[in-house]
Amino acid sequence: MTAIVQNSIASQFLGRLWSAVLPIYRRPEEQQRVAQFVGAFDPVHLKRLPLPLIGERSEVQTVALVDDAEFHREVSDDAIEAAYQERRRTRVYEGMDARSDGWYSVTALQLARLARCRVACSMYESNSGDRNIGAHVDEWLGAIVQMRGAKSWTLWPSADSGPQQIITRPGDILVIPRDIMHEVTTPDYSVHLVFAFMTGHLIG
Repeated sequence: MTAIVQNSIASQFLGRLWSAVLPIYRRPEEQQRVAQFVGAFDPVHLKRLPLPLIGERSEVQTVALVDDAEFHREVSDDAIEAAYQERRRTRVYEGMDARSDGWYSVTALQLARLARCRVACSMYESNSGDRNIGAHVDEWLGAIVQMRGAKSWTLWPSADSGPQQIITRPGDILVIPRDIMHEVTTPDYSVHLVFAFMTGHLIG
């Protein structure tokens, strides 16, 4: 895929992602609220977009198999598959903003320019029953785009509130502020992208 095509895909993707996220998080007081945008993208269009999954990764694109707090990293497809069969865990394609040259890398770079902070991009792939990191908080604001399948999210927006249940399906965007406790499960199969704004908030 040529650089012109990659840039075109990134520009279209960026437009929808940024227009959905920015209005909600322009004000600091809004930046602590979980927000879901259902059907922000056309799922048919997303399904056609290339992703660096097994067999389509660059040689420098590492994959971490996540099990609680342990991250087991591999590079070759055979090693990744062997490690997965040994213990079925979520696969995290780390640092796609730096280790891949696809449209997602261009999108992360353009987001960083708009938000005036570093934006990292990772991809999470999992099947039903895969182990994962468990309930945790992140030190960044995450804009999540569901690319394939579905993901079930349990979030605790505040210490004095009950859990919030959200299911993301292809085309949905979920924005999770930093320090929000959350846990995920996979009903069947799931691939989602995470664009992590490393300051924890967007700049309007």
